[in-house]
Amino acid sequence: MRKKGIFRKILGLMVATVLIGETIILTVVIIQETRSVEKAIVERAKVLAETIAKTIEVSYLDFTWPFETLKKISDSETTLFLWIVKPNGEIFLADNPQLLGKKIEDPFLSTEVIRIKDINYQGEKGKLIVHPLQIEVKEKPWTLYLGVSLKPVKLAQIEIFLRGVIMFVLTIALAVIISFYFAKKITQPLEQLRKGAEIIGKGNFEHRIKLKTGDEIEELGRTFNQMAEDLRRSRAALEESETVLKIKVKARTRELEELAQSLEERVKERTKELQERVNELERFHRLTVGRELKMIELKEEIKRLKAQIRELKRPAKSKKTKT
Repeated sequence: MRKKGIFRKILGLMVATVLIGETIILTVVIIQETRSVEKAIVERAKVLAETIAKTIEVSYLDFTWPFETLKKISDSETTLFLWIVKPNGEIFLADNPQLLGKKIEDPFLSTEVIRIKDINYQGEKGKLIVHPLQIEVKEKPWTLYLGVSLKPVKLAQIEIFLRGVIMFVLTIALAVIISFYFAKKITQPLEQLRKGAEIIGKGNFEHRIKLKTGDEIEELGRTFNQMAEDLRRSRAALEESETVLKIKVKARTRELEELAQSLEERVKERTKELQERVNELERFHRLTVGRELKMIELKEEIKRLKAQIRELKRPAKSKKTKT
């Protein structure tokens, strides 16, 4: 689905670019070709009008009219109409007999120079060539009205448009081929990049993406490889730090265990010493208490003996008194 999506995007971009480019080019070509064909038609019509004018002027001097020549020109597919008009506006000669004798009003009537303008004759666009005819000496010139069709312009436009359509179809076909080629050139490296990123994302930091496209995708691949290398080094450093930390923790644990054992032994020894001192104190206390009791008994005994001695002394004093 990714390939199709990229292909469609590239194809859409190519088609849009071709369409815009072809439209602009076709429009410019049609405009230029239209101007060129119109200019060629006008130039040819001017030459034809000058030729007709010269022919009519020469024939008039010979008291004849070149009807056969005028008829051939009138019957031409590019000629819309052909009139010869007097200075008063009366149509003296026309390819349509119904117009003979009718008068027209036109600002270019009896002009002394060639005039050209756009016309719409019977629903068909064309060019009007107005050419003066110097027939009567010292009089206003007659006027030749030659209407020429612009059908060649339409035919040229249609031909250019058909050529443009053909070129557009061929260009689109070429765009499809180029789009498929570029899509393949883009999707293959992107697929390799995606698979490599997926492998690296699963923890295989030894994997390397090998791309030789010479563009930003190759640079992106190198960035992924550098990222994988950085992650590999970080993981190695982390594993090394974890190992060192485990060793340090184990050593510290051993030290703490030894210290705890040592403290326990010291506590036991200290407890034993204290117990011995307590025992000694208890013995001393018992001895002290015994001595005090004996002293009390001795004091009581002394008091008792003193009392007995006093009692013994009293009768002796009494006897001395009696004597």
